[in-house]
Amino acid sequence: MTRRGYFIMRYMKEIVEDKNLDFSIKWGTRSNLVYTNKDIDEIRVEWAKHILKFPEN
Repeated sequence: MTRRGYFIMRYMKEIVEDKNLDFSIKWGTRSNLVYTNKDIDEIRVEWAKHILKFPEN
């Protein structure tokens, strides 16, 4: 997966997990908000753990 793919996955995860529905406020008013390398590494680990649950064919 490309680095861009991880950024998109992180962005989508924040939308889905936003219980207060204030995601648009967070991102709409701060267009220069960025993800850190740590943020992206977290999504990489989560993705890898999920994929490893599936048996190989």
